Amino acid sequence: MDIYSWFFIVVGIIVILVMTNPYFSWWGKSLAVLYYGIMSFLFIGITNRINEKYSGIAPVPDAYWDENSQWAETASHLLLLPFIGILIFIYMNWFANAWTLPAKILIAISLLPAAMLVFFFYFIIDFGYGYRP
Repeated sequence: MDIYSWFFIVVGIIVILVMTNPYFSWWGKSLAVLYYGIMSFLFIGITNRINEKYSGIAPVPDAYWDENSQWAETASHLLLLPFIGILIFIYMNWFANAWTLPAKILIAISLLPAAMLVFFFYFIIDFGYGYRP
């Protein structure tokens, strides 16, 4: 499970952001947890299947790197595109509920760290799990 540490950190942060957000109803939170739980099982299962398919072969063939890189890219899209939608929903509600101009400015400025977090997550998943030498 050590190889999936960053994956669990990424999924954990996404789930914590959804669960602690007051703009989601209980069914929205449940749906997000269910989706990311299923995606976790799929990611680990398919990654292990790809690794077992090419285990014991030296040198590692190009087909392994192609399949693994393609799966990591697909998984990053399946994990992070809904997360981008979640962030847009949160920011729209947060911005709509802000009453003062300084609050709206600070919310707009906080979009930069949020975007950096999404790009960092993409980097971690694509480079950490789909790296091809």
